[in-house]
Amino acid sequence: MFEQAVQVSEAHRQGASQMQGTLRMAMKGCPRCRTMQMIASPELGTCADCGSRLQVLDSNALSA
Repeated sequence: MFEQAVQVSEAHRQGASQMQGTLRMAMKGCPRCRTMQMIASPELGTCADCGSRLQVLDSNALSA
């Protein structure tokens, strides 16, 4: 297990110089409850409080 972690870390280090742009946190939220959470998986899911479908939040709306 440790050897696998070392290999992944080394592969990431070697590829880091080829990365371009910046990494930004993406948020999802419930339009009804106005809750927000960081996107951590490809599926947005539904709100735990009201059951509404979660939506990707606009980064401009987060800074307002």
